[in-house]
Amino acid sequence: MSNKVAPPPGFEPGSEPRQGSMIGHYTTGAEWASDIGPVFNRHVFRDLGAHMADETADNDDESDEMMVNEGEDTPTSPPSGPPSGPPSGPPSGPPSGPPSGPPGGSSGTRAMFGGSSSPPSSPPSSAPSAPSGAQSMSTGSTVVIEAGQEKVETVKRTVDGDEKAELDQLREENESLKKSMAAAVDVIQEVENPAMPPIVGEGYVVPGEVVGLFATLGRQLQKGGLVHGTAGSFSLLSTTSPGLVHITRQGAALGLMNEADLITGRLGDAAPNRASEDWQIHSVALAIASLEHEGRGACVHVAAPYTTAMSMEKDRYALVPADFEGRTTFGRATIVDVQYKDMEGYLVEITEALKQTGNKLFVARGHGLYALGADLLEAWGNAAAFEHSMRVLYYSELADL
Repeated sequence: MSNKVAPPPGFEPGSEPRQGSMIGHYTTGAEWASDIGPVFNRHVFRDLGAHMADETADNDDESDEMMVNEGEDTPTSPPSGPPSGPPSGPPSGPPSGPPSGPPGGSSGTRAMFGGSSSPPSSPPSSAPSAPSGAQSMSTGSTVVIEAGQEKVETVKRTVDGDEKAELDQLREENESLKKSMAAAVDVIQEVENPAMPPIVGEGYVVPGEVVGLFATLGRQLQKGGLVHGTAGSFSLLSTTSPGLVHITRQGAALGLMNEADLITGRLGDAAPNRASEDWQIHSVALAIASLEHEGRGACVHVAAPYTTAMSMEKDRYALVPADFEGRTTFGRATIVDVQYKDMEGYLVEITEALKQTGNKLFVARGHGLYALGADLLEAWGNAAAFEHSMRVLYYSELADL
């Protein structure tokens, strides 16, 4: 018969563990002599807890160096094995007093069960420094940023220099173009307004400026569509020789006039050789214009297409502009039937017709218009303005306005 020691009350096989003894009941490695299994020795555990509490209270009053030493003395591994046997008997009495503090309330307890050490009692004396790797990264980033900024500045200086050079080049090209255009204008003026030699006749001299004025007007009339080919004529009273008349040659191409296309005669005389067949009509018109403009006068005959077309309606005896400028400038223009066979009657009707427009112009049915002025430019202006009014009238009637 083997000698077996009875287990303490509450730890019998199959009994429920007491309150507060679960951890010890399942974790203490004391072996029982029977085949029941390990039995918890609560008396040993109580002694161990009291010992740990006393050490913790002592360590709280010591310096940081003693805490480090205590950490070195603390065993880093559990016991090599369970106790050799059960306790010899029950404890002599209850614990002498309550624990000194709640579990985990001291630095020793936290260190014992894996907690962190207590925070420092005062803030650090200096700001923490960045790790060496971070400092290297910061230095490298600064170098990269400075290099990028330097590159941007270099590119900006290069671009500014290129823009300045390009602007300078553009200015030079602009100046060169201006000079070229000025030279081209001079060339065009020479082509369109060539210098004309004077005309020396029997008892008179036509200055080269007057000859050039005739040639310029002929080209402008052709460009404006008022004349074509050899149709049309114009004349001018001399401002230096009273009674002297300059008129275009019969059959002259007005757009290509030169000094050979200008004929000179005396006002009131018979038509000079090769003068326009409208010599007598120009003579009457110049006489009336000279009365209006104190001795000066010019007459322009153009085969203006719209005026000619509008005058060909048989039941129409006057052309009345529909636009404001035409009405206020010319009022109404009388249409005169062409009568070269009865020139005297024709000239009388021309004189009456001129009075209707304030001696500015009259319309020859199917033969264009004759416009008067103090000089060739004014006569040309009257002819062009009336033709424009007839163009407006034509389209307004076509649209049934």
